[in-house]
Amino acid sequence: MGRVQEKSLSGTAALVMFATLISRITGFLRTVLIKNIMSPQGYSDEFLVAFSLPDLTFELLVGGAIAAAIIPILSSCISKDEENNGWKAVGTFINITVAAFVLLSIIFYIFTPAFVKLVAVGYEPKTEQFDQVVKLTRILLPSSLFMILAGQCNGILNAYNRFAAASFGPVIYNLCVMFSIILFGAKSVELTTLGVMISSLIYFFIQLAFTFKHFKLYRPKLYIRNETFSKLIKLAIPSLAASAVLQVNATISKSFSTGFATNSVTMMYNANRTWQLPLGIFAQSMGVAILPTLSAQYARDEKKEFSRVLNNGLRTVLALCIPSTMILIVLNKEIMQILFKWSYMTNYEVTMNGLALLAYAPALLFQSVVVILNRAFYSIQNTRIPLFAGVATIGINIVANIYFVNYTDLGAIGTAMAYVVTVMVNAFLLIIAFSIKTGQKLIPDNFKFLIKTTITTIISGILLWIFTLIIPFPSAESFTLGNKILEILSISAQLIPSVLVFVICAVLLKIDEVRRVVASILIKIKKVLARES
Repeated sequence: MGRVQEKSLSGTAALVMFATLISRITGFLRTVLIKNIMSPQGYSDEFLVAFSLPDLTFELLVGGAIAAAIIPILSSCISKDEENNGWKAVGTFINITVAAFVLLSIIFYIFTPAFVKLVAVGYEPKTEQFDQVVKLTRILLPSSLFMILAGQCNGILNAYNRFAAASFGPVIYNLCVMFSIILFGAKSVELTTLGVMISSLIYFFIQLAFTFKHFKLYRPKLYIRNETFSKLIKLAIPSLAASAVLQVNATISKSFSTGFATNSVTMMYNANRTWQLPLGIFAQSMGVAILPTLSAQYARDEKKEFSRVLNNGLRTVLALCIPSTMILIVLNKEIMQILFKWSYMTNYEVTMNGLALLAYAPALLFQSVVVILNRAFYSIQNTRIPLFAGVATIGINIVANIYFVNYTDLGAIGTAMAYVVTVMVNAFLLIIAFSIKTGQKLIPDNFKFLIKTTITTIISGILLWIFTLIIPFPSAESFTLGNKILEILSISAQLIPSVLVFVICAVLLKIDEVRRVVASILIKIKKVLARES
């Protein structure tokens, strides 16, 4: 890969990371609104559980197929000047998924109570909570179709290397959902849910507007015998099952959470969303950015370049996620208080939310590896191994949940511990399988980097812990704007010295990924100063 192409990839990754940051921030604000507007009304748990079936529908019909099949197949056809052939395959897939959605949604609608028994084991049938989840689930089901179509539009945009529209689309969706919660959240959970469904429709129309010019080759036909479509399906089916497995694991955790006190689901959801913020910004953004490049390099049999891009992507993500994990562990309580305390919240509530985040934090490290390696497998057009690895974790997740929930005193927090064990096993299975499949020695090739990054993180983590002892953090008992400002100033004073020490140590230990980021920032600062002078 030439320097120009490398810079282009870095620029793409930066754009996707920025868009994902905005998307995650708006998504986070949505979560904060649920906690502060809907949770006091006593129906935030039911609202969140109601997403289980619609989310599962999305994962069953498109899910991982967007990254594993649509993007690699269409981008490969475009690079080979076979765009029309690629669209026959993609168009057929779109038509089949819409038809399958109609059938699946009818089944889910008729048998909603039976499915709710599975996704909310803590709710007794014919109770108010149970009936509420059934009603909200049925309202949300149509949103699956709009999210499916919007997701396919995003995949098409990525295949054409148009990352901005695909990346910023979710921001609009989040803003619409936030508006619904602000407008109806304290009045009616049914109207709020209806607003979410309408938000998904708006999201689809916006993505379609950006993708529409590429639909010139789309035909409402089924090219079942098309060779490219057959290839797409062979990639799609295992990836759909693999993404469904991930959703099943998330649903298992949520289902076990329903067996505890009111707002336990909301608490675990908040902690889950918190650790997934850096995951989305760093790992998922990098995965989106490198997939087309890896797919093209694999198609051209450029093994050395493929290995270099993959290792660089993996190291960059870990250089960001390892210290982020440390920050989540050390500042668990402070982070949850800053993010979610915008109304009355006791110290006990803050502590429990912090413990939930502490339990989830290691998942960031392992799930970031899973995200990148899944994309690596997709790029070599192998979706079976991620599927097998994912299926293996379902049993582990169930057993771990049963153990932590029933044989420890951790309560709902045990579901987070079970999830960490699950993603850890998944990560190591993928590392071993990819090394065997490709001959790349992922751990030996990155061992020095991991040691250096770990040492740097430990040093900065110890300093951060010391600063938490020196610099006081405001109590959670009362909320005022002044207290919130003090919270932000306090955590900033704790974090900034630690981050600076991390950067200095990384530069001294010659961690190239961090040095490149620092160099890039310094260059931009020089350019800004030059313009002002």
